[in-house]
Amino acid sequence: MLGSASALYPQRDRLKLLLGEHLKQILPSSMLDQGGDRDIFKDPEAPELLTIPGVLEPDDFLPFDWRFDPDTYYQKHPRVPGQYDQDYQAFDLGSTQGEALNSLLELTKARNIPVVFVNLPLTAEYLDPVRREYEQKFRQHMESLTAPREFIFRDLTLLWDGGQYEYFSDPSHLNRYGAAAVSEHLANDPMIPWHVLKEN
Repeated sequence: MLGSASALYPQRDRLKLLLGEHLKQILPSSMLDQGGDRDIFKDPEAPELLTIPGVLEPDDFLPFDWRFDPDTYYQKHPRVPGQYDQDYQAFDLGSTQGEALNSLLELTKARNIPVVFVNLPLTAEYLDPVRREYEQKFRQHMESLTAPREFIFRDLTLLWDGGQYEYFSDPSHLNRYGAAAVSEHLANDPMIPWHVLKEN
């Protein structure tokens, strides 16, 4: 969502743990020494992470295999209702978030760069009534901007009608299988003029 600086930020400790587990399998232990001068886990710009074969897939997705299972997930993680979700606390489409989007669209239009904005799928477990209301407001706002701003908005929130849990690593984040399925869906989307994008 546009309303959050990073959807992963509240789960940064989990991501750090998952990334650490993956890196331990492919890196020499000397690179993972936390006692050295530099901790690559604390430096998001660490170039080592970007040049290690196997850390990122060729399409830039982290290759995690975890699949969301509500029966087991909530035994280890709390179920957070939408009214307490920090990702939506700063949700305000008319403030600096809207200004940032307008600035981006003005820049891309001035440089003749086509923009396709994709709202990614979510699970039914995540989309409680509060989050559905926020998503509806977001969808309406984005659709109101598409004609005057000349960009394409594709809302995939309910692509799988809130199901297909095997495509998610948790209630709101795609895993590698979901990322591949979304990529395939977008590649076949008749509303996206791929021939024009390729020419540019």
